[in-house]
Amino acid sequence: MRIPYKRIGVSVGFSLLLVLLIVNATVTRRKLGLQIGAESWVSHTRQVLFELNQLQLLLADAEAEKRGYLYTGDSRYLAPYRDAISKIEPEIDAITNLTTDNPRHQAMIPELRNRVHAKVAEMAQVVALYQSGKPEAARELVLTATDMLLMDHVRLVITQMEYEETQLESSRVAAYQRAIHQTISSIYLANLLAFVGLVLLSFYILREMDLREGHARELRAREEWFRVTLTSIGDAVIATDKQGAVTFLNPVAETLTGIDLARAKGRNVLEIFTIINEQTHKPAENPVTKVLEVGQVVGLANHTALQRKDGTEIPIEDSAAPIRGDQGELLGVVLVFRDVTDDRKAREIMRRTERLAAAARLSATMAHEINNPLQAVGSLLYLARSTPDTPPGAIQHLALADQELKRVAHITQQTLGFYRDSHIPEVLDLPALVESVITLYSNKLQSKDIRVERRFGACPPVIAVSGEIKQVISNLMANAADAVDSRGTITVTLGSTEHAGCSKLQILIEDDGPGIPPKHVQQIFEPFFTTKQEVGTGLGLWLSKEIVERYGGSIQLVPRGRGVAGAAFSILLPASSNSSDGAASRGESTTFQLQPDSRIDNGSFMQERK
Repeated sequence: MRIPYKRIGVSVGFSLLLVLLIVNATVTRRKLGLQIGAESWVSHTRQVLFELNQLQLLLADAEAEKRGYLYTGDSRYLAPYRDAISKIEPEIDAITNLTTDNPRHQAMIPELRNRVHAKVAEMAQVVALYQSGKPEAARELVLTATDMLLMDHVRLVITQMEYEETQLESSRVAAYQRAIHQTISSIYLANLLAFVGLVLLSFYILREMDLREGHARELRAREEWFRVTLTSIGDAVIATDKQGAVTFLNPVAETLTGIDLARAKGRNVLEIFTIINEQTHKPAENPVTKVLEVGQVVGLANHTALQRKDGTEIPIEDSAAPIRGDQGELLGVVLVFRDVTDDRKAREIMRRTERLAAAARLSATMAHEINNPLQAVGSLLYLARSTPDTPPGAIQHLALADQELKRVAHITQQTLGFYRDSHIPEVLDLPALVESVITLYSNKLQSKDIRVERRFGACPPVIAVSGEIKQVISNLMANAADAVDSRGTITVTLGSTEHAGCSKLQILIEDDGPGIPPKHVQQIFEPFFTTKQEVGTGLGLWLSKEIVERYGGSIQLVPRGRGVAGAAFSILLPASSNSSDGAASRGESTTFQLQPDSRIDNGSFMQERK
């Protein structure tokens, strides 16, 4: 409420200053009028004095020309004489007109006129006597006292009138001077008041400007804070005015919509924020339009997707809210939304995790129940191997059966509690471990006439639980054996490599089967995902990845050479720092380099090996 009062104060200040200027102009105009009037009266008085002096000079000139003619007889004196005489009457008329405002002068005008006429008549008589041949009579008339007396009478009247005008002149000059002083004083006073008013008003305005600039700085700081906040926020933010035109996009909104602020600003939000229903792919109601209609917070409908400028769709969630001013008026709409793709993936992972947990509980229960019969079968195998009449061939098969029985027991123990600290890691003999896995699957490999190529190089020492690493290699060998056709080939390569500045053991298992379809590449290590619907559980690769990563290693599907079909899995395990514990190397030293960027070629993964 302070702003209206400030505006009223400024308006009143300017109004008072304007009134002061108007009053000053009026007073100054009046004083100037008085000054001009006084000046005109002074000029009028001086004009009267001038005309009286002129009348006296004309009489004197006529008298002098008359005497010159009388004493010389030269007729040339008559022309100036007659000129002066002709101007006397108009001069008296002029004096009469100038003194119409002065009754005393008007009273003396007839006397002045009579005496001037008498003097003019006397001079005319002298000239006439001289011209008639009576120069002596003319001279005697001039020498009489009458001539001088007439001139003195005229001078007396003129002197009286001049005195009167001189008195008027003094008073009028004084009035004129007073008018000048009053005008100057009025101007100075008005200017002083105007100066004081302007100073006060300027001080007030400057003070208000300082306050406003301070408020502006606060607003700018606040706007910058809001801008930084909205820019840094993890959700996408779009702001519009009350017509629905875009005024702001933060970087997240620019990324999701595919358009930057410079191109979006001023355009209708419907052009920037295009949403559809994920299921029907029909246009969805824009929340900004709804907020502008109802003036309340509006949430996005379920299954809403943002359609980007490149045609891709992004599932989004969130809401739009009105932006209101101090008086509650609707200024625009702020739209906050976010990409829920990762959330949906997280929910899917959580769902799968719950399934996995349930399966784990079921597996633990089954493992517990299976463990007791396994012990009985183990005892029976021991008795069968100890029977003296058992053929050597049968003893060999019983030994293999006992070995597999131990692996099953190891798996049940792992399922029950991942060894419950009952197994201690050891330095692995990787070539021997791989051979044992190949021997385990020898019947299956022979039935499909699958050839296994061994490329065993120098292996750095690796400390791990042999049963777990054997489980990993077994899962990969089983998958490879299932993938290849009859007379196929599986290649197992062992070697060392440098990775991230550390020595690593590398295990590469390749097959020449059909390979893994590109659409399944991102899912093969997820639990319960399998392409072998009849015999697969979808846990083999997931469990293998969990075991390898627990040792600080990695397992990945790597591309094979261009034009080579099949799949290739690479395992990296960190080597032990104690080199004396290394297993004996077998064969020729082998190293290989994996492509850093996996790519799909004709539906197969390829690897370049050297």
